[in-house]
Amino acid sequence: MTTRTFTALLLIGVLHTVQAQTAYDQTLPQMQGVNLQNWTTFTFAGTPNTVGGATITFDWLACYQGGFGTNGVEMRIRVGASNYVTVLDYTGGTLDCTYQPRTVTISPELMQDALAYTGGSAFEGQVRVDDACQPGVGCAFYNDPVVRNLTLSYTVSAADFTSPDPAKCPGEVVQFTDASINAPTSHSWSFPGGSPETSDLPSPVVQYTTPGQYDVSLTVVTADGESTVTRTGFVTIHPLPVASAGADQFLCEGESVQLQASGGVSYQWTPVTGLSDPGLINPVAAPAMTTTYTVLVTSAQDCQASDQVVVQVVPAPAPVVDAGSGLLCMGDSLELVATGAQFYTWSPNLFISGTSGATVAVWPTTDQTWMVTGTDQYGCIGESSVIITVVPAATTPTITWADMVLSTGPASSYQWYLDGEALEEGIQQTWSPTSNGVYVVATTDDNGCSAISDTYYFGSVDVAVVEHEAPRVFPQPARGLLHVVGVKAGSSYRLLDAQGRLVRSGIILASRTDLDLRGLESGIHVFEAIDGMELVRLPVVVE
Repeated sequence: MTTRTFTALLLIGVLHTVQAQTAYDQTLPQMQGVNLQNWTTFTFAGTPNTVGGATITFDWLACYQGGFGTNGVEMRIRVGASNYVTVLDYTGGTLDCTYQPRTVTISPELMQDALAYTGGSAFEGQVRVDDACQPGVGCAFYNDPVVRNLTLSYTVSAADFTSPDPAKCPGEVVQFTDASINAPTSHSWSFPGGSPETSDLPSPVVQYTTPGQYDVSLTVVTADGESTVTRTGFVTIHPLPVASAGADQFLCEGESVQLQASGGVSYQWTPVTGLSDPGLINPVAAPAMTTTYTVLVTSAQDCQASDQVVVQVVPAPAPVVDAGSGLLCMGDSLELVATGAQFYTWSPNLFISGTSGATVAVWPTTDQTWMVTGTDQYGCIGESSVIITVVPAATTPTITWADMVLSTGPASSYQWYLDGEALEEGIQQTWSPTSNGVYVVATTDDNGCSAISDTYYFGSVDVAVVEHEAPRVFPQPARGLLHVVGVKAGSSYRLLDAQGRLVRSGIILASRTDLDLRGLESGIHVFEAIDGMELVRLPVVVE
């Protein structure tokens, strides 16, 4: 702790209790005459040393005549070869040739300075009297002015102590030094609130742990007897600062945050890693990993306390997009599913069902790249991109009949259906029908693109392309395109979601119509069409 001088504390609240000490009381001969109107020196000899103060008493007289001003008296004490300290400066006396008493108090500090000048052997001063009486104007002269009964009085006080720094912080110690005079033979200290509370050492050390002000007393015994000095509030223990490093922080990887300390006048942060300036109250922190910072806060009284703040570095989210093979058949839609963050934003807003959400549908007409921005719960951001390659749509297959076999053109894979139900073994290019009904075949090319043929009716009596069949929709569940068959061309239709909201509408243009489902929410929908005078209602499951 920095050493400070507390002279003011040494001057305030000092109580001297003296027992059996030498009393000094000396009166000087009367001084009078016109020369007293100039500074006149007086000396008290044989003054014993003391750490206390003293009083000077005297009577003064000056003749007065109205109209020529007022009387006055001045006194000063010598503290150097040509240095004096004024202790009395009185003007305004209007009494004519009447003795007036005066008392002057000499402080312990001035007393010690005056004795130090003479080496402790004498006490010197000067006095002068202003006389308003003017000679030759009818004023009576009585050898005025006059100073009589000039007396210096004090009781020798031996007990005294000092401390280089009586202002400390909790837990620090105060060094006391005996400054008593007259060679004390014993010491008795009292330190209320300190540890120890008493001591008989000449220069003890005392620890104080609680903020506040504390009295200190010292009693010494010299050849003149016992002397005690008590200084009220001599020791000041300052409170510790209320240190704060601020609230814990979450920091996105690669970013920075400003720390916020308070409670003092100066600050020092540790560790210094990642800090813009560890000596600032609010440095910028950019640690590479989670770090606990400690700030040491210093008050105006040089007391210190500390606090900690945790800066938790959160890795940036790394969103991942599941786009399957990344291939999209022309005219179809593709579902993109993002994971790895809490919130997602997609761009550009082109051929896409929405710009937010973990799942979106896209239907570009050419190769397209989308950027997805993922944001976590702390606001940290990460990005990734996905490229969708558009390939030609699959060629619509046709069904031919020959030699009791249904066949279609070459493809990568096949699936035959009878009356809308997949045939378990119908996964070849040809199918030998064993039941009457409506057949279709779905083929998949080398790019994974699928197409479905027109319906083909097979009967035991005749084989022909079906001209009309019951209305139906497939596949179920549907994604991308919904195939509608069996509804007369020219019929109006509409598609409703589970809440009854209209999501699609239009006119059936052919015996087979494909409805675009891209961008619709997953779930149950209802297809409605007016076929002549009949209302057709069919459930549709959108995936």
